[in-house]
Amino acid sequence: MHLRSLHLHQFRQYGETHFEFHPTLNLICGPNAQGKTTILEAIHCLMIGRSFRQATQRDLIQMGTHAFYLEAIFHKHGVDQQLRLYTNGTTRHIHHNDTLLPNLSHLVGLMQGAVMTPDDVHLVKGPPLARRQFLDLQLAQANPLYLHHLSRYVKAMRQRNQLLKDRTTVSIESWEYEMAHAAAYLHSQRRIGVEALHMHAATFHSYLTKGTERLSLEYRSDIPQGTFEHEMTPVYLAQFQKNRPREMALGYTLHGPHKDDIWIGINGVDVRHYASEGQQRSCTAALHVGAWERLKETTTEAPLVMIDDVGISLDSTRRQRLLDRLLSLGQLFVTTTDLSLLESFKGPKKTFLLPLGNP
Repeated sequence: MHLRSLHLHQFRQYGETHFEFHPTLNLICGPNAQGKTTILEAIHCLMIGRSFRQATQRDLIQMGTHAFYLEAIFHKHGVDQQLRLYTNGTTRHIHHNDTLLPNLSHLVGLMQGAVMTPDDVHLVKGPPLARRQFLDLQLAQANPLYLHHLSRYVKAMRQRNQLLKDRTTVSIESWEYEMAHAAAYLHSQRRIGVEALHMHAATFHSYLTKGTERLSLEYRSDIPQGTFEHEMTPVYLAQFQKNRPREMALGYTLHGPHKDDIWIGINGVDVRHYASEGQQRSCTAALHVGAWERLKETTTEAPLVMIDDVGISLDSTRRQRLLDRLLSLGQLFVTTTDLSLLESFKGPKKTFLLPLGNP
């Protein structure tokens, strides 16, 4: 799969701009605050319906205008396809070819990819939520059923939490059963996903560090290791019922997939507490490359790869090894302020120097 073109209308600082991309390597170079990251942000919006930054869709609308529009032509399964996204911050319209998609969940998985940004170091040193969201996105892109169960779990938990706050048990068991059934599926898929992610990420991390460091990933949950999926629903049900009195006093659900985490270690030591910034960046790069490898493995198409400020906080050796590995992946979009990095990327490519003449 590769992205042929991207059109931006009133998106961030871009009024009306069109890009034609190279099928393998695209370098986006220029000073800060010139719109490099915005190009990746637009691609990401077409992938999953939202920015990888902490921004609402209203934040993405160009200042002084009322709506933005994005359009992409991408090649997948041997044919060209079109994605269009329009929003005024309240109303949203998404078209895949000539089909109007009813919601964002139908967008996820059409144009798959992975994005790495400088802020992604929070994957290893931030809260569990960041790691759960990272894992959920990778699984949802490859498996529409995963997104269905995730949405089902969240909706049921909101209903249960409201009943807990209201201190009533009327209909709470039906919501707990809904949660337990969805939780069993989520837990099972996450364990499988983390095992595959560990294999791919550890291999790349060993390459990046020349074998001097060993990366480990473990899925951490209240459910005992080795529990089969068909056994999990009654386990979750018992857990919800046991915790109900305490949770009713607090007004929210204490246990479930929404509280699980991924433990990340280097040579058996937790990276959150003992790794240097360079080691944390290496782990982050390994997680993203590992996620890309698994996504390719499960979808049979090479996903897009987007790297914002490539190689930041890595020493020269690890940065060069990262760049060398990136070139063997699918279609690549790289932003940088360092023009000297252009020479690090060999082979056919297209370079975009910002600012453009008419951003």
